[in-house]
Amino acid sequence: MKQQIVRIVMATAVLMGCAVSVNAQFGGLLNKAKRTAEQKATNAIYKQTQSSNQTQSPKQTTTTVSEGDKVLLYYASGNPLGEWYPNTREFKQMGKSGDTYQVSHTYTFKSDGSVVAEDGRRIGEILPDGTMNTAQTQGIKYDAQTGNVTRNGEWYGKMDGNGMYVFNDMVARSAGNMDKQIQTFILFNLIVTNEQLTKFKGQYDEISKRNTESANYNRQMQIANIKANQAASNGAVKLWKGGSVCGEIRANDEVWIGGSNRGKFDNKGNIWVGGSVAGKLEGNNIRKGGSIVGKVENGNVWVGGSVAGQIRSNGDVVKGGSVVGRAPGFKDARKVAVLYFFGFYAF
Repeated sequence: MKQQIVRIVMATAVLMGCAVSVNAQFGGLLNKAKRTAEQKATNAIYKQTQSSNQTQSPKQTTTTVSEGDKVLLYYASGNPLGEWYPNTREFKQMGKSGDTYQVSHTYTFKSDGSVVAEDGRRIGEILPDGTMNTAQTQGIKYDAQTGNVTRNGEWYGKMDGNGMYVFNDMVARSAGNMDKQIQTFILFNLIVTNEQLTKFKGQYDEISKRNTESANYNRQMQIANIKANQAASNGAVKLWKGGSVCGEIRANDEVWIGGSNRGKFDNKGNIWVGGSVAGKLEGNNIRKGGSIVGKVENGNVWVGGSVAGQIRSNGDVVKGGSVVGRAPGFKDARKVAVLYFFGFYAF
């Protein structure tokens, strides 16, 4: 009885600990997007340097403001993403030119919600209700209460600490505290595109679905195990095949399959199928129709003159090297073998 209680407690603990981990499988999904964003910034630098006077030095990132007046941002790779100037509400996006990183674009966040480029073009907006739009992404919103980022009402990421995430994958981070709404605009309206977000959402949903299905299956198995262990503690042995319970040997030795009474084992060792005796348990031997068809010895199941499988102490029924069923809490391996190996009940 103590062993049954321990099994029930352990199975319950596993059930309570069952969790879905999408992040583990989703990690790295945005690597291409990160590289694309960095390459776009690099291409912008290249165009600027090509269109400028070839005798002039490329635009440098050096500035006279102190480090306390700006916040540095980086891609998850560690490469510079840009600089945020809270006093002037300017974001300077970085790109690589040769071996150095330089400013590729400068965006100013106006008090009326407009976001403008260095040439005065209005490239985006932050509406009074918090919705953020650019040509490449629309319907982005940051929730200051939860840190979550939504796109047209659906969850797409989060601002967590100084990390900037698409779903559960950190794409960028700031080296210091800064306005989370601005962080959201930079990541979701300047770096990633509608097409990328739609693609990643489909992949994320598929992974989530698979994980949920797997978690539900594991949960059902754990619940079934708990019930089977509880039943075993009351004298009944549940008979499993293919991941589901197909029958049981009850405490009174009746054999039930698919909800119907198919027979029993009596106290003389007779094997009843329906209303007649079809075989007998004699010591280790199993008789069927008057002939010895096999035996069970030390957990090994012999059919004819060779070992065909095992009834393991944990209830696993092994045939041909594979677990084909389970009979947790069984008391007599011969009775389990009668069902799984000798076809008395077409089980």
